Amino acid sequence: MSAASEQIGNIFSGISLQKKIAISFFLLLVIGGFIALFMVGSKMEYQPLFGKLSPDDAAIIVDKLREQRIPFKLDGGGTMILVPAEKVYDIRLSLAGLGLPKGGTVGFEIFDKTDFGTTEFVQKLNYQRALQGELARTIKEFNEVADARVMIVMPKDSVFIEETKPPSASVMLTLRSELPKAKVAAVVNLVASSVEGLTPELVTVVDTSGKVLSKKTLAADKLGDFADSQLEYKTMYEGNLARRIQSMLEQIAGAGNAIVRVSADMDFNRVDTNEEVYDPDAQVLRSKQISTESQDSTKGVGGGDVSSVSPATAGAPGGNQVAEKNQRQNETLNYEINRTVRRTIKPMAEVKRLSVAAVLDGNYTFEVGKDGKQVRKFVARTQVELDQFKKIVQQAMGYSADREDQVTVESLPFSGITEMMAETPSSVDWLSMLRRYGHLAGYGVLILIAFLFIVRPLIQSVSSVSVAMEQRSLSGRSGAGRSLPAPDGLYALPEPTALNVREKAMALAKQDPDKVVEHVRGWLSEAS
Repeated sequence: MSAASEQIGNIFSGISLQKKIAISFFLLLVIGGFIALFMVGSKMEYQPLFGKLSPDDAAIIVDKLREQRIPFKLDGGGTMILVPAEKVYDIRLSLAGLGLPKGGTVGFEIFDKTDFGTTEFVQKLNYQRALQGELARTIKEFNEVADARVMIVMPKDSVFIEETKPPSASVMLTLRSELPKAKVAAVVNLVASSVEGLTPELVTVVDTSGKVLSKKTLAADKLGDFADSQLEYKTMYEGNLARRIQSMLEQIAGAGNAIVRVSADMDFNRVDTNEEVYDPDAQVLRSKQISTESQDSTKGVGGGDVSSVSPATAGAPGGNQVAEKNQRQNETLNYEINRTVRRTIKPMAEVKRLSVAAVLDGNYTFEVGKDGKQVRKFVARTQVELDQFKKIVQQAMGYSADREDQVTVESLPFSGITEMMAETPSSVDWLSMLRRYGHLAGYGVLILIAFLFIVRPLIQSVSSVSVAMEQRSLSGRSGAGRSLPAPDGLYALPEPTALNVREKAMALAKQDPDKVVEHVRGWLSEAS
């Protein structure tokens, strides 16, 4: 052990001071780098479990994490909880099974525990709280909404219909970004549909900056919304028709060789026409009424009353009585003049005229220029081809000469669209790769530095010292006062001295004992 330590000491004592300083510096650098990378690699990465929590939810979640002995950190003033990255989704699922976080609101879970001593008033109040909480949780599902509060005003029940008042609601939103009008309308209709008797006009939506997002719709606002919907419908109609025509042309001319634009003149007026047409020449018998009246009477010749005549006298042929009979008939005919009643409702967004413009790329040929290089030359499509394309476009758009539709098809050279397109950005997340494998690359760099600046110089120094020591041991003692120049900054070695016969014999015996034994045996055999 002492010989090995002595040899190591001799090796290090033979290294120059500059190399000792350099090796020590790089050794400390490599050791420090390994320690830093080990700490970084073994450091637990934390990710947000939940953010912007209410104090109540944060306290409950922290207690659950402590019960399960899961490490965590608090950030954002206690509103954000960080947990190890590899356990984020497992913890979220386990907490979701417990109904956490509640979002600072109370939902229908308030009825999980029933109390038989609860009054009807408290039950109604709890139902209103639960409904408000469930609506707030639902509204917070929008990506633009960070937090929401819903307040519902339920009027008192009355037995008189005249005194009945409708409910109303107000919603306050904490927004991450601007909420589009369509989503504001969705919030309004969501609240209105969840409360019996509540209409969208009685729902008010505001944000934390005091801006009213939804209120009772005025006539001017309705006209503005109607104009926006008209523009949106017109744009959608034109885009759909243009895509249909362009996709068909690209199947013939090639992908990217056709451009189509459509302009539609539309009538958004809604016309409701009631029309009654009478035809006097066409008459129809509507009703017919016939009335017949008849009367029989007898009178005496002398003007006496018929009641004074005896039956025997009245029946005698020669009596003084006369029989009278009256009959009258009335006929009434009612005719109806022919009448036609029409109600015509024209649909909204009626197309009055369509204008379609289509541009097609032509063909290209390669010709040899004056400088000997190939030149790309544009060849326009013939008029026959353009006429064929025009007929195809007319059929696809539903061309109508009565509407005075217009169709234009031209052949023009396209610019290098593929050259102007930006390169597709790399889909590799280099930042994530660096975070995940950066410490491994650091290990490799430190190992390379250690090999180049520590191991390699040590090997060179050890080999040089070994050679010098071997030369010193084999050198003679003559000329001990002189020294050889030091190689590579090593200490100066004494010049080899000449050895006598005894010293040479001892050196040879140490180097090759077997050969020495053979020589001695040979000498003994010769002497005998």
